[in-house]
Formats: sequence, structure tokens, C-alpha cells
Amino acid sequence: MNGVDAAEVIVDLLQRGHAVEFRVRGDSMHPAIREHDLVHVAPSRDVRVNDVVLALAERGLTAHRVIAVDGESVVTRGDNTTAADRALARDRILGKVVWVERNGARRAPFREGAVLRVLRRLRRALR
Repeated sequence: MNGVDAAEVIVDLLQRGHAVEFRVRGDSMHPAIREHDLVHVAPSRDVRVNDVVLALAERGLTAHRVIAVDGESVVTRGDNTTAADRALARDRILGKVVWVERNGARRAPFREGAVLRVLRRLRRALR
């Protein structure tokens, strides 16, 4: 793209009200979002605990789950990490991850808890 950073384009599009799709790098959101998954992000600053958001963090664009909202401050954390990220101003939130595509199947980026994993294994065993 002739010297244009993809992150800059993503930020610009979301700030103008356009949704974006891109392939993920990194594993901080594993298993909900894995490296090379395609994510669809819709512009939004209206966030709630458990939403997966795309934020403009100190390290750059970061898709992490919201673990706390306190007025104009939002705290996120990757599902595959133990430490929370530094609190961000709400205006650093660019959008919400609406769906994740892996192997041709789209799904919401929910957090798969231990109970859900057991239920899925049980369902597979009963087939």
C-alpha cells in the first residue's frame, strides 16, 4: 500500500463509521480468536463487560475482552492472558468484534468457559 500502514487505514475507516474486516495476528485472545482468524469489527464506543473490542492501545491496535467499565474508562484483557491491560479512555475504543470467521464458519467471539467445553464434548460423544 505504498507506505500506508494497514492499522492507520483500519482506524480511519472505523472513525468514519465504516466496519472493517482483517486477519488477526497473535494469540492473546485464544481460543475465542486465533491467529489468522478473520474478524469483523463494527464501529462502536458503547461497550459492556464481556464485549470484545478493538482498541487503540499503547502497543497499537488490540482486540481484547472488556473486563471493566468505569465511566469514561475501559479495562480490557486478552482471554489467553492473566494480567489486565492498562485502563483506556473510552475514546480509544474503535469498535466491537461482531464475528470471527474460522474455517469458513462465522461465530460470535464469546468466551468458552469450562462448563461449555464439557457440554460440547458430551454432545460430540453422544453423536
